[in-house]
Amino acid sequence: MKEDNKEQTQTAIELAEQRFGKEKLAQIKAQFPGRKLNVIAVEDKVALLQPMTAKALSNYTQMVVDPKGGLDTAAKCLMDELWIGGDEAIRDDEEYFISAMMEIQNIIEIKKSSFGKL
Repeated sequence: MKEDNKEQTQTAIELAEQRFGKEKLAQIKAQFPGRKLNVIAVEDKVALLQPMTAKALSNYTQMVVDPKGGLDTAAKCLMDELWIGGDEAIRDDEEYFISAMMEIQNIIEIKKSSFGKL
């Protein structure tokens, strides 16, 4: 399973490199020093998203709990907010969007933290 995840990650990176070019990706990455870009690949389609921000996470969370929102609306809002470029089919075609929506959780899980009271 872990090997499958590595292969999927590598495929997504390769698709992004093919679509944007390594030089362009390096320029984009330079805009977010110390942070990683998010790449979502669905079949031969790719979406390049900027790193998660506190504002984007707040908006996402509000949309998830909003009775008029929901997970699909929240994922769409987050994708739109972080979108740098890629295949519009990932945002517009429900078949691709559903698959991409499942990857949104990976964008949200940035760093693990712990909490305690003394």
